Amino acid sequence: MPKNHKFDSDIDEILKQIGTLRRSLGGIFRENDSAPKITTFVEQSGKLIAELQLARETVSPIRFGPIGITLGRSDSIAKFFAFSFVNTPKKKLGELSLFPFFGSGVYALYYHGKSERAYQPLCATETPIYVGKADPKDSHAETVENQGPAIFKRLMEHAKNIGKTTLDLEDFSYRSAAIQTGMQSSVEEFMIRLFRPIWNKEVKICFGIGKHGDSSKTRANKRSPWDTMHPGRHWAASTSKNQMERGEIEARIADHFKENPTIKNKDDLYQMLSLE
Repeated sequence: MPKNHKFDSDIDEILKQIGTLRRSLGGIFRENDSAPKITTFVEQSGKLIAELQLARETVSPIRFGPIGITLGRSDSIAKFFAFSFVNTPKKKLGELSLFPFFGSGVYALYYHGKSERAYQPLCATETPIYVGKADPKDSHAETVENQGPAIFKRLMEHAKNIGKTTLDLEDFSYRSAAIQTGMQSSVEEFMIRLFRPIWNKEVKICFGIGKHGDSSKTRANKRSPWDTMHPGRHWAASTSKNQMERGEIEARIADHFKENPTIKNKDDLYQMLSLE
């Protein structure tokens, strides 16, 4: 391959300018009151750093990039956890009561039934219908025994609520994982951002499964979309009005799946995690 003299010349010139820039940076920490110039420097240096990074990655014979997971960032720990979480087998929610377990952390519910038409896009996919967390009974717990059966109790509560409706528990499965005390919120937030589950209140579509019932003083509250879609909880039945009518909820769910396609398999999920 012939030698590219212009490329070599350009690199030599850039290296000279880098040397000049380094020498100039030697005095940057001297006291300086010129706020407008400091602002300009911050803006222009940021752009230059980005351009240098791109050039460095383009010309380097060895491919490299920023570390994707660092233990100094809670979001990175959450990503690391998500890789492990989604590789665990799903278990039947209807058989949960047969296998109690200790641990606090996060969990996900999956729908794979045929009865609820609005949820059909979720069937046989890696997209959960709900993601939640369960806090430990001891905020300093270092073992799953000390954490108590937090996830198990939360899942049992969901199973009980689902069982009161026309939904079939056999149409649901779950994943769960006990994690280090104090990390459950960060992991849950990451998982909700990743999956956009339609039963989570953050997605603002079919929320309400986590409600525990209105007191007699607040029965004027409007019925949650989840209770509108899945009537059966007696205290929700005594609520007078819906927050959203079923037709609107179903339309929002359909629009949601158009904008947020379900994750068909683990390969697609791993690809999404690597890009997060």
